[in-house]
Amino acid sequence: MKHMNRTNNIPATTRQSGSIVVIILIIMLFLTTMLFGAIMLANENLNRAWQRLMLLQAQYAAESGADYAITTLNNLNSSYSGTGASPSGDITVLSSSSLYKATFSVTVSTSGSTATITSTGKVYKPKNAATAAYTRKIRVTAQQTSGSYSSAIMSSNNIIVDSSVKNVTVNDVLLNGYFKANKNTTNINFTKMTVAGKDSASGSSNCSIGGSGTLINYPSSSKATIDMAYSNCITPPGNTSNSNFNVTANDNNISKIQSLYIPWSQYMDNSYSSSPSGCNDWTGASPITIPSTGNAKKTHYPDSGSGIASTCGTSGVLALGSKQYNFNDNLHIRADLCSYSSPCHPIFNNTSSSLRYIFVEGDAFFSGIDTASGSGPIVIETYGADSSAIPNNHCNGLGASIYLGNDGSNATNAPSVYLLSKNNICMDQSKFGSAQALGGAGGHNMYIATNSGTPFDLNLYSVTFPYSSIPINLAWRATGYERL
Repeated sequence: MKHMNRTNNIPATTRQSGSIVVIILIIMLFLTTMLFGAIMLANENLNRAWQRLMLLQAQYAAESGADYAITTLNNLNSSYSGTGASPSGDITVLSSSSLYKATFSVTVSTSGSTATITSTGKVYKPKNAATAAYTRKIRVTAQQTSGSYSSAIMSSNNIIVDSSVKNVTVNDVLLNGYFKANKNTTNINFTKMTVAGKDSASGSSNCSIGGSGTLINYPSSSKATIDMAYSNCITPPGNTSNSNFNVTANDNNISKIQSLYIPWSQYMDNSYSSSPSGCNDWTGASPITIPSTGNAKKTHYPDSGSGIASTCGTSGVLALGSKQYNFNDNLHIRADLCSYSSPCHPIFNNTSSSLRYIFVEGDAFFSGIDTASGSGPIVIETYGADSSAIPNNHCNGLGASIYLGNDGSNATNAPSVYLLSKNNICMDQSKFGSAQALGGAGGHNMYIATNSGTPFDLNLYSVTFPYSSIPINLAWRATGYERL
């Protein structure tokens, strides 16, 4: 029997269909492999992108920690040493539901004018994880600049002279924002005014100097100088120099005040110590000697820390009354000096001829203030926040860290005192009992609503007060960066 080839009996179309199915299966297998490979590659890229994102977030957190440390050194605590032990000392900067959180911890080591800041940024994933999934550490070196020096009256923002004032007399005026005199009978007597900003909220948006007051050169025998970033909207003198004024308008090169914060540690080093009597040094019969016992440098009250201490006075408020306080060295105190509801009228006496500081980790509320005859120059600097105890209908609603109010017939007579605050200063219906009422004043915002001619107007013009010894712009600035 003849052998038959079965293949020859399969129709050609059937054989072709089978081949196509095989080819399709091979193609599908190839495409599936490619698809799974692409998915795996995409997933791997997504994971890598997520890791890079989380590491970048840890880097940002570390940099936030360094910024936080420099800000704290400049504005809150010149002896800042860091956030404390990790993880209890970690500060959260970002939190996203239960997915993750970012934190930083900081250590600060200061030697003279150099600070070394080590900051560690962490990302926890998930948020409640016991250990960080991603970590970045950086080291930043900061230097403290030497700064510049103060003016008789200065503001890191605005100076507003209200309508109750008749005359304000001052050597030189320096401010970042705008100067405004609100009544046409108010005279601003000065030798130099430098204004770096403008009153954008007023009807004229380019007023560096505005209001309805009058500008007068003082002393009248020489020309006063006006230097401003925008326009003088008080006419005359306007923006044009004349026989009384040298005027420079639209000056884009005016240097602004960067900081009014003077670190107390700049002037009170480790040779200073706490008074053995604590805040009791500030109590007793007038006159009161500070410190009451020990050497002149036992002038930390109650210690060398920062922030208000409840152990001083009554819940952190020292009622100074009208007593005289004699001191011959710098002082650092963690308390409010009096309160808005019970302001005081103390007499301060710097027994030396050198400039001395009273550094206050709180606010100061005076109904008036005097300096003893022959007192050396004094700077009272407050670090406290603007008090919320001051009603909105006082101080133009700004609040204040230094408040100088009204003590009836007992007017302020303190030519040896310069009032300085990193926050606001308010002179509210204040009276002055001498032609030279204060040594000077500087703050963030300054609001002046003093009584006119009772018996003297506000006079801050002094040729003897050592303004050049009061530094401003003492600031820590980053000068080096490395990733560890």
